[in-house]
Amino acid sequence: MKRILADAKIDKQQVAYIGDDLTDIVVMRRVGLAIATANARCEVKKAAHFVTQQPGGSGAVREAIEMILQAQGKWDALLQKYEAI
Repeated sequence: MKRILADAKIDKQQVAYIGDDLTDIVVMRRVGLAIATANARCEVKKAAHFVTQQPGGSGAVREAIEMILQAQGKWDALLQKYEAI
């Protein structure tokens, strides 16, 4: 993770990470936004800042991305770009 952050020239607080299993907790504790899927282990959900409504493999990542774009105020512009609204 340190190498990826250095190569990308970003701070760990700018990173969102989504996981569902025990091995994901290590990274989740080191990023700015830790996300667990709806079907994640209980321990992973406890470590997360946000838990998706959708399970992994069924739209959880899409849900997380849409949530981030909405929080950044970019969602409506994206919908307009693709003529969805």
